[in-house]
Amino acid sequence: MDKKIVIVAIAILIVAITLAFLIFKESSQLSPTELEECNSLSYSSDNAKNIVFFSTKQQAESYSDYLLSQKPFSEHKDAFNFYYIDDYFPECEIYKGIALLCYSKQLVKKASSCPNDYLVVIQNQPSNIRSSCYMNTLSLNSKHNKNVFLHEFGHAFAFLADEYTPAILPKKSKNCVKSCDEFTNPDKCYQGCSKAEYYRSIDSGIMKTLSSSNFGEFNNQIILNYFPATSSITGQAISETQDCTKEKYYLIEGKYENNKIKILDKQIEQGCIGTSGQGDFEYTLTLQDNSKFEQEFNPELIFTDDLEGGEVIISEENFFLKIPIIENAKSIEISQDQQPLIQINLQGIGARPCKI
Repeated sequence: MDKKIVIVAIAILIVAITLAFLIFKESSQLSPTELEECNSLSYSSDNAKNIVFFSTKQQAESYSDYLLSQKPFSEHKDAFNFYYIDDYFPECEIYKGIALLCYSKQLVKKASSCPNDYLVVIQNQPSNIRSSCYMNTLSLNSKHNKNVFLHEFGHAFAFLADEYTPAILPKKSKNCVKSCDEFTNPDKCYQGCSKAEYYRSIDSGIMKTLSSSNFGEFNNQIILNYFPATSSITGQAISETQDCTKEKYYLIEGKYENNKIKILDKQIEQGCIGTSGQGDFEYTLTLQDNSKFEQEFNPELIFTDDLEGGEVIISEENFFLKIPIIENAKSIEISQDQQPLIQINLQGIGARPCKI
């Protein structure tokens, strides 16, 4: 009889340990302790785009005030909410020895402490180290003037191409055109816009030189087309009191090389979901009723700039996508130029990607 009691006790103990392990494993996947304190700097509306600074409050105020003092943002100040995180210091690298790059998996996860669409990291580096823009993340060298914020935000927010030459011209960028006929008054036409045979609408605008803070009227209209719109699928409209510790999302880690996408990891993370910037690539989220939601991103190019000029570099970095967890979502497809690259099953955490 005693032997039976011992066996039952051992069985119960094994079950308890197993449950404890599973609970621990699930909680570690959600990483609740990795979220930081989110400080609200300026809140405009539920539908506004959310910019998160990794900096001191003073720096966040200075840079956000500057952004809202320049056209076209000065005329649409209610289009943005600003937050800052000052108790986490991102580990940045000097990419290729020339540019500050702070984009990382840890940064993306930390940004989920706040409602987040665009991330801005400000660090003090020697003046010859360029600032950069990759995906939705701006890595700014504080030694550069604040025009570098405008320039890099033009890349991330509206996918504007560099207007100096030579540079890589992204296919979906709209500010460099093949013919002067595409410009509208009062814009003029100047040859050279990423490529020598393309044209720009302003002689020396912010996308050509950091000595200017003027995008030009044509580019201003492009930027306005990217101003906030609420998604009916992802529900990205937020409230001032939103608690990111109660939110979850899929975090997809991938790599783009040799014209192929490889999925490296897929996890459930805790925090607020955000967008991934703009770009030549898009992911399409398909629901069980075959309704779809599309969002652009840019895993291929790293824009780098300083007071002396800039360069567009082909990225060797992993990229990260935040995907909403929706009960009736069945798959996500990543494509470029409407050509499918890879499809990911969203029915379970352990689903493997299937190449198309």
